Amino acid sequence: MQPALAPAQNETRAERSDGSSSSPIHATNAWNPTGRNLDPIPGTRLFYAHADALNGPRTFVLLGNQRHLTFVADLEGHVDPTTLRSTVIDRFGLYPHLVDIDPAPGLPRLFDEQKHSPK
Repeated sequence: MQPALAPAQNETRAERSDGSSSSPIHATNAWNPTGRNLDPIPGTRLFYAHADALNGPRTFVLLGNQRHLTFVADLEGHVDPTTLRSTVIDRFGLYPHLVDIDPAPGLPRLFDEQKHSPK
């Protein structure tokens, strides 16, 4: 029998306790509406896929985790992933505390640490 992995190791392999993931979401995931592998954007709850459509190259951006995804943007061209966070905040009006895994000090937290800790 193999020993169980420590919680920190388990969290990095799949989803962390805040629901975010550093792993791609595969096209076969039932919650993935795109039919394409979705790559994570580090430090955020955003995932993206580059696609070649009939009207040219596109970038699809989704917000969420392995179990729940919300489509937030369909951008023209293959957009650089490092610019997607600022694009969805500035152009599409998403709030930073919804996008970031660890929001800046003073911003609301999507997942309250006290709710997850045993009493």
